[in-house]
Amino acid sequence: MSLFLAAATRTLARATVIRTSKLNIPVSSSFRLACASLHATPAAAAGPFKHYETAENSTDSTFEFDEESEKEIAFTLSKYPDTLQGKQSGIMPLLWIVQQQLDRTHGTMKTSVAKGAVQFPKTQGGGGWVPLAAMHKIAERLGCSHMDVYEVATFFTMYNREKKGKFHIQLCATTPCMVCGAYDIMHTIEAHLGIKAGETSKDGMWTLTEVECLGACVNAPMIQVNDFFFENLTPENTVKLLDDLRDGREVRIGPQNGLNNSEGPMGRTSLTEPVSGPYCRDLGA
Repeated sequence: MSLFLAAATRTLARATVIRTSKLNIPVSSSFRLACASLHATPAAAAGPFKHYETAENSTDSTFEFDEESEKEIAFTLSKYPDTLQGKQSGIMPLLWIVQQQLDRTHGTMKTSVAKGAVQFPKTQGGGGWVPLAAMHKIAERLGCSHMDVYEVATFFTMYNREKKGKFHIQLCATTPCMVCGAYDIMHTIEAHLGIKAGETSKDGMWTLTEVECLGACVNAPMIQVNDFFFENLTPENTVKLLDDLRDGREVRIGPQNGLNNSEGPMGRTSLTEPVSGPYCRDLGA
């Protein structure tokens, strides 16, 4: 509907400019400029939506699901009706299953967990990617067109359509992190690794991506490396974290400053005792 309205507005603008110019009706320059801009604005660049042919991500490449992915696919598709439309509901989860399968780093990271932080024993896909061949395999499995899969893969930024470094650093720069020094952390990472946001290091070790809110605002600034959150960052502990990751040393998931959960310097000041029930109504009653 919005595309129709935009087209109609551009048509009206053209007609208005032509009609007023032929009839010599005085029209303000600002109005003429506004009308002209409606149909003079270039189409959006293809940028992130375009496929770039590379040796490891070409139209001639092949892809096969592994045994673990096949189990996940069978479980996922069992949730949907066995119809073309029902199967197409599986496009999003199958793209994510591919990304999980191609995350080669998760199982190699040595980690410990701060209290309240989340450890994922199985990859969540943060360090993986979705090559073109995998999109074609998904279309084949679901009986849909390649374009059906492209439309989803190019719309959601959670799908990495280019191979990332061994460690994919996603740096949150949304407002809470920004005001707490996110860009100081970004500049520290860039200087230490010799790459800019949006780049991958030449040795394939690091990729740095600026992202929107990752949901850890209370412990800002923070980054996500592959699947894991590292919070309460300073330039100093960020450099240590990067060096530990590079050298294969154990890293601590969660706050990097010894914070317990998201408690302030005075510790827990409320909800100091277990909450009395009832916790939930009896759904079986």
